[in-house]
This record gives sequence, C-alpha cells and structure tokens, in this order.
Amino acid sequence: MSSPSSAAVIKSCLDIVRRLDPAETEKHLENLTKLISNDDISDELYQRVDVPLKVLKDTNADDRKFLACDHNRDGDSHRSPWSNMYFPQLEDGFCPSDRLRQLELHANEVFDIYRELYFGKSSSVSSVYLWEKEEPNNSNNHSEGTNNDETAAGFSGAFLIQNKVDNGSYWNSIHVVDVGRIERGSSMCVYRLTTTILISVSPSSKTEQESTTTRISGSLIRQNVRECKIISSQDSNSIGSEHIVNIGKFIEDVETEMRKEMDSLYIQKTKNVVEMIRKDVMKPTQGQEHTRVLNEAVLAMAMNRKAKLSGK
Repeated sequence: MSSPSSAAVIKSCLDIVRRLDPAETEKHLENLTKLISNDDISDELYQRVDVPLKVLKDTNADDRKFLACDHNRDGDSHRSPWSNMYFPQLEDGFCPSDRLRQLELHANEVFDIYRELYFGKSSSVSSVYLWEKEEPNNSNNHSEGTNNDETAAGFSGAFLIQNKVDNGSYWNSIHVVDVGRIERGSSMCVYRLTTTILISVSPSSKTEQESTTTRISGSLIRQNVRECKIISSQDSNSIGSEHIVNIGKFIEDVETEMRKEMDSLYIQKTKNVVEMIRKDVMKPTQGQEHTRVLNEAVLAMAMNRKAKLSGK
C-alpha cells in the first residue's frame, strides 16, 4: 500500500484542525507534527494554520514587546521590528533591505497609534514585518527607475495585533498584505489583503467551578483586493508613505467590517442557540410577565374565596 502524498496529508491535518477547539490550535499542531514526522510537511502546516500570537520582549530596545509569528521566524528565533535582532540570538537570520527596513520602522510607528486607538494601550501589542517579494526570472527586464525600488516593485508584509485581558480572553488580528508592482506609465497599485481574526472569549463566572465556565473561541478569514492611486510616483520615500496610508485604511475598513460581522452574526447566533437549548422560564425571577401571571392567579383565588364566604 502506497503512502499518501504530502498534499493529502496536509489536507487531512487541516480538516482535523478545523474540527478542534481553536483556542488549543497550537497544541493540536504540535501533536499532529509528532505523528507526521516530516519536517517539510510540518513547516508547511505551520504556515497554513494561524495560531494565537505570542508576545516576546526585545532586550535591545528597553524590553519593548513584539509579536512572534511565522512571518518573523527563522528557525526557533524571532526577529524584533524594533532592533531588527533575533531572539534567541541568530547570526545569519533573514532581514529586510535597508530601504524596506526604514519603511518597516515607519509602519510600526503608525500601526502602534492605530492599536492604541482601537484596542487600548496597556493590554495590546502590535508588530509589522515587511519582506521582499520573490520576483519571477524575467523581472530583470523591467526598465530602470522607480520600478527597481522595493516600494515600487512591490513587497509583502504582516500587520499583527494582539489584545489580551486578564480572564484569558484575547483578540488576534493577522493581516498579510501583498503590494503589487507599479507598472511603467501607471499610478495605480493593487493591494491583496488576507485577514485572519482569532478570538477567544471567557465570560466571567460568579462561581469558581470549572464546570460552569463558558468559553467561545473561533476564527474568521477574509480575502479582499483594493486598487489605490499612488500620487508621488517618482519619490521612493513618498511612495512608501502612501503605501502605509493605503494599507492602513484598507486594514481599518476590513477589520471594522469583520468585527461587525462577528458581533451581529456569530456571537448573536451562539447566544440564540444557547437560549434555545435551555430556558429557565419557570422561575419567578426570570421575567415580569411570569410574575404578573402569578399575581393574577393569586388575586383570582382570593376573590373566589371571598365570594364563597360571602355566599354562605
């Protein structure tokens, strides 16, 4: 009997992960990779499945926090967007070019403000990582000028946010954007955005019993494409700034729409399902309507009793 192909193994693993608790995705992946025993398949599986983001500290930047994910990982180390160093230390780890590195720093500063406005300053962390796109072999045929600059030739990036509260609830936003090439004679740029939101909500319980704890976990993935106009087509620094503005607006619109969708559809649907499963309508404290019915019944019994006594 022949062994299954790599694609079949990955498809089976993805089907398993989709049916398990999203809050334990990292644990499930670790167990699956132990069963697979194939480094190439394991690496691809980690790239295909989003796990909750981890927070690390950059000791070279005053212990400033940054997020660890597959997009800033090289081996077992993760690169900090603040110092551009790897933790644990890695001598020959991947780093963006100098020009793209400057754009990465600017993006982190801007996205940090966005994080504070929408998620609060104390409980949230954000990170932005940029890298060059793999150009096809005929990419050298492009004419010289701004098209040879990374910002005009296109690049990719990951915009990450984690917001975590004390009771274990968290919100993870993973935005992976592909910035298209600005072709000669054109001022339009195409942005392709893949957004993944991982959420886990653990409502506070009045009791300390584990059996009474409720946790709602899930993930939502959306892909969107937007075309924007680049005005400063001759200035590489201005092009980079316009990219950051366009990406920021794109992420803000998509994240806001997904937040509304999760609230109006998924969370409300879960609430309705729970209410349909069990309704405590027999307790007097459950509603004014039941109390009113009881009062009317007691009053009717009292009037009936009074009528019988007066008839004797």
